[in-house]
Amino acid sequence: MHWAWTEQLTTGELVISGPEAHHLLHVLRMKPGSSLMLFDGTGSVADAEILQTGRRDLTVLAKHISRPPTALATQLTVAAAPPKGDRLRTMVEKLTEMGVHQLVLLETERSVTAPGETRVEKLRASVVAACKQARRPVLMELQPLISLPELLKQASADERTVFAAHPAETSGPVHSHHPIAPLLLIGPEGGFTDHELALMKSAQARFMAWPGTILRTETAALVFATMLLTSH
Repeated sequence: MHWAWTEQLTTGELVISGPEAHHLLHVLRMKPGSSLMLFDGTGSVADAEILQTGRRDLTVLAKHISRPPTALATQLTVAAAPPKGDRLRTMVEKLTEMGVHQLVLLETERSVTAPGETRVEKLRASVVAACKQARRPVLMELQPLISLPELLKQASADERTVFAAHPAETSGPVHSHHPIAPLLLIGPEGGFTDHELALMKSAQARFMAWPGTILRTETAALVFATMLLTSH
């Protein structure tokens, strides 16, 4: 069954417009009587039936709303320096599919790109598309650029456990007993600077490394997020 996102999900008749309507009407070519699953990105889903179609919108009948259980107990936040071009979109899509709770775009001393609000909005559309593909009822949160010192300050105030990927450092294996909401830091292509490493050490970050090789930013985000999400 095809999934469609709606900002507000209620039972009864709903009108879907914009990109979601375009996809349903002109890509999937859905007709009146077709069934679909609606979700609002907060965890609620509803079986629905298309009642009427127009050129730019369609009317659906949303039935019983439910909240299926989420599979992952860990609410992982990944803070990553944005890679160039489509690699950032790929990273967003894959982290969404995996069930990462939040992606923070991280500004570091060696960052090579700084996505503006227009790019961030396009990335949010990629989150919606990935949720539909993965049948994930909760949207991954996407936060705009924040500097590493400011993020570490917030993590300290929230008493979050910080993990950081860096090939020259390691704190041993990831154990099964780690916090429910860890923060994972992923640096840019050139890696974190000595100053940034000192800041992370002051924040008592645990360092992670992949043996024998240096991973690209988006690869490191996927690999180390997987390790933290599956370490329970």
